[in-house]
Formats: sequence, structure tokens, C-alpha cells
Amino acid sequence: MSKVGIIIDTACDVPKEAYEKLNVAMLPLWVHFSDKSYRDILDIEKGEFYELLDKEFPKTSTPSPVEIKDIVDKEFADGADEVIIITLSSKLSGANNLANLIAMDYDGKVKVFDTKNIAIGAGFYAYRAAELRDEGHSADEIIKIMTDDRDNMKSKTYFAIPELTNLINGGRIGKVQGVIGQFLNIKPIITCNMDGVYYAIDKVRGFSKAQKKLIERIKEELSGVKDYYLAICHGANPEAFNLVKEALKDEVAKAKVYVEEQIAPTLAVHTGRGLVGVAYYKL
Repeated sequence: MSKVGIIIDTACDVPKEAYEKLNVAMLPLWVHFSDKSYRDILDIEKGEFYELLDKEFPKTSTPSPVEIKDIVDKEFADGADEVIIITLSSKLSGANNLANLIAMDYDGKVKVFDTKNIAIGAGFYAYRAAELRDEGHSADEIIKIMTDDRDNMKSKTYFAIPELTNLINGGRIGKVQGVIGQFLNIKPIITCNMDGVYYAIDKVRGFSKAQKKLIERIKEELSGVKDYYLAICHGANPEAFNLVKEALKDEVAKAKVYVEEQIAPTLAVHTGRGLVGVAYYKL
């Protein structure tokens, strides 16, 4: 039986403590402030990051080719016969394209999977891949199962966002559209389409209504689903997190895997402070 190594980039928001539990490797992205650069998750705590974010709009970048290759090589050195690299949507990050270029040097032994998703909705593919690996599936079999799941939209992520400034600054939405939205107190619920591109699936006036709409959507989409992973996350907004968690307590109780945390710095750069999000993966 082939031994499969799994690597996932940190923009996929797998909690730091879960990497060891899942036996998956971390591929850290970078966050760059004017005076210092940090590896996502490894070099900066989330609380510290939000303090810096209030003062400055930073930039993000992918790991270097050497960094990716070093992590892949370590997987093989540790006994892997094949390696799967799982990345954030290729439409939102250059990590997938770079990983594919690196994979070309490994004669088909390195497979790259584009989640076409964001945050922990993308990260749940690491949970799924680890589960399938532990059941004895090969890398090709794991990729096929996850591709079918992805193409059938079994994993979804939704963010209710109170402020549009960072989305505007990061080029995720147009400046004119953003300014009009701010003026009208429009709060979008952001998700990814089948191609892995951000779009606003709902737009409501006021953040409290956005939270209510988010809760309604999750309840509706998980109604009747027996097996699923579920995550509730936030961007330095514990009040919104607690409200959503309480409203979804039945869904939380039934989840095969439940994750809660603040979103990773590389994501918060683009979404800003205050969001609340929910992701699921239907099994």
C-alpha cells in the first residue's frame, strides 16, 4: 500500500493544533508589513496580527519555490511514496500554480489539488484527505473522490462581512461598488462559485441582518444531511461568533468534525476585522 503525504497551505485555515492530529504538513504563506514579514500561523499570533492590521494594510505572498520544495522533500524523506498538495482556490492565490510547477519535478509522485474554495471550507479537504489516506486510499483515489466532492459543491464557505474597506483595498471588489455599498450600509455574504471566484451570494442592509441570513442559509443547506464537517470562524469578533454558534447549536452537535477559530492572517488581510463565517463539507 502506498504511503501518502499531505501538505496544505495555511490560507486554508486548518487550526494550528490540527496539523499533528491529522498528520498533515503545513505550507505557510507570508504576510508582509512595512517593517517586518511573517510566516502565516508560525511567526505571528492572531491577536497580534489584528492589532497590526488596525494600523496598516499589509500584503500577502506565496511561499518561494525553494520553501515548497523543501516541504515536499521532507514528506518523501519521512517515508511518503506520493504527496498531495492542497491549496486555496487558484483564482484567489498563486500557491496552486506554483505548486503545480514544483510538482513537475517529481515524475507524477506529487499531485496538486485546487479546492476552489476559501478558508476552512478549503481546509476541510485536508480532513477528508487524511481520512481517506487512513482508510488506505492511494493519492489518485483521494484526488478523484475530492474532485467529485468539489465539483458537486459539497464544501461551502460563507462570510458575513461588516466592513468593505479591506475587500476594496485588496482589489476583491471594485472601489465604486464598495463605496456605494458602504454608503448604503450594505453587508455582503461572500462565498466562492464553482470556479473558485469570490462573489456576494447575498446582500442585506446591516450586519445583524447579514448574520441572520447566514444562519438561515446554513440551516437550510444542512437540513437532512447526516454526515458533515462544520466550522464557525470569525475575525476578532467573538460576539458575532457566539451568536452564530448558539443559533447553530443543533448543527454543531451533529457534526462529525467541528472546528472553531479566528481566521488566519493571510485571509484577514483581505476581509478585515469583524467578519463571521461558517463552512461545511457534506460527506
